[in-house]
Amino acid sequence: MATDIQFNATPYRQFPLRLPAHIAEELDRVSRSTRINKSTISRIALEKFLAEIDRSGAGAAIEEVCEI
Repeated sequence: MATDIQFNATPYRQFPLRLPAHIAEELDRVSRSTRINKSTISRIALEKFLAEIDRSGAGAAIEEVCEI
């Protein structure tokens, strides 16, 4: 009897990410309050940021980040 095994079509890659304490604390707070794990929140944030770079051009997105 054959067993169907499904694999995620999009494999994830891991990389170390160092955050300033205030950002890590905010990520912890949002993760607890929304019950969304920190990896998912980080992945969503990166996807939105990268999409904004594509949409508006790298210069505008980089300037906005540097103002923060």
